[in-house]
Amino acid sequence: MIYLKDFRQGKLLYEALDSDIRLGILDELSKSGELNLASFAKRFGISNGAITAHVKKLHAAGLIEISTSSGIRGTQKICRLSADKIIVDLAPAPEAEGRVESAQIDVGHYVGYEVHPTCGIATAEHIIGGFDDPACFSYPERVRAGILWLSWGYVEYLVPNYLSADAELTGLQLSMELASEAPGYSAFFPSDIHFSINGKELGFYTSKGEYNDRAGSAGPSWWYGNLGQYGKKIVLSVSADGTYLGGVKLSETSLSDLGIRAGEQIRFRISVPEDAANRGGFTLFGKGFGDYDEGIVCKFICK
Repeated sequence: MIYLKDFRQGKLLYEALDSDIRLGILDELSKSGELNLASFAKRFGISNGAITAHVKKLHAAGLIEISTSSGIRGTQKICRLSADKIIVDLAPAPEAEGRVESAQIDVGHYVGYEVHPTCGIATAEHIIGGFDDPACFSYPERVRAGILWLSWGYVEYLVPNYLSADAELTGLQLSMELASEAPGYSAFFPSDIHFSINGKELGFYTSKGEYNDRAGSAGPSWWYGNLGQYGKKIVLSVSADGTYLGGVKLSETSLSDLGIRAGEQIRFRISVPEDAANRGGFTLFGKGFGDYDEGIVCKFICK
């Protein structure tokens, strides 16, 4: 899903859709699931170079994903749709009024976890411990981590509680960069990543895969090419009428369901349950990794 809070944000998207050939590429992918670049050149009767230019525009607009695959004739570039719908708010709701407090939680500052291989954790300088060893998540150095990944299980964080006794909480927003955790790597490896606050389920986000077609813009130069390079930034918002993911309603869980009170803990859990329909794990990107160079960003809105 691509969600634009303001139609002015969609310039790259509108440009990408302003072409019969690019619309044709999207149509072919919606029917076939995935295709290589050579098949588009043959289908539309234009050169490989021209097709590459069209595909780059679609990729820059977030409409398709590109991965590489080894075949009989060498390495191929494989394209897939990266979104199943586009939503544009032509008349977005006004921003909530009130005091807004923001904070970042580093990905290594979890207060509880259950981790199952494949798994790992790293700082911007090196891997902590070894690969696929859940014990590494208990090492003191984990507080400096900028990335972690697991096949299934959870990590849990304490969200800063800025609510005072005389204030009313009107909104809670959490944003983070996530991808699946595939054995090896795979651009198509769906995973249902669940979220909860104080034990109340907010809903889940289905990550499409683990992204390795390029390096993350914030990733360190030594980072292994066969591990996740970047993810998708998701934004969870909880208000009086429910929980939203990227502006689209995810569940009926509202602020009143969370039991948030001044001075009390707010526990935020990210998980892939063992019995998830798509148990594809997750990779959580923080400072020094991925595309956004930030941890879990929390916004606390109260009046």
